[in-house]
Amino acid sequence: MKDEYKTINELLERFFEGLTSVNEERELYRFFKQSAIPEEFVRYKPVMHYFEDGIIKEMDKPAHLSFKRRWLMWGSVAASFLLILFASLFYFQKEESADPFEGSYIIRNGVRITDLNLIRPVLEATIQQALLQEQETDRFIEQLMKPDFSVEIQIIQQTHDHYQRILDNIQHEEIRNEVATILYTNF
Repeated sequence: MKDEYKTINELLERFFEGLTSVNEERELYRFFKQSAIPEEFVRYKPVMHYFEDGIIKEMDKPAHLSFKRRWLMWGSVAASFLLILFASLFYFQKEESADPFEGSYIIRNGVRITDLNLIRPVLEATIQQALLQEQETDRFIEQLMKPDFSVEIQIIQQTHDHYQRILDNIQHEEIRNEVATILYTNF
């Protein structure tokens, strides 16, 4: 008896992995038709009856019904695929990316210039200059954090040199004077 239960257990594992032959499945169906089966197998009884009855019913159906069902199934799959395709095309269409400089302007010789083709190089150069200054400031701060800066005069001189480099990069005199006022107010 125990050998039979061990075999049934192994067949169940193979069945649920889809590895059983038709004869092995028939053996399982025969086993689960018994009125008295061990408690450990009771939970599989409805599943085995479903598979056995479902297979017999499918084999007894007229061929034209299964043919219609196949066409209906494949038609549904194709329709679903087309629906997903069209929805994804609509949803994932590339939107025109907004120009980050849209609405920007510069004032040159008292004249406001809004033509992006003219001001784009100026704006990009300004951004590059700001990035370079930011990197220089980061390097300066790193130097300040090093433990070898023990003399206050060195720090003040380096701060002054750093501020001067920033001011030297500003070409517009009024802006340079305003930035100098800001930098040296608390210096």
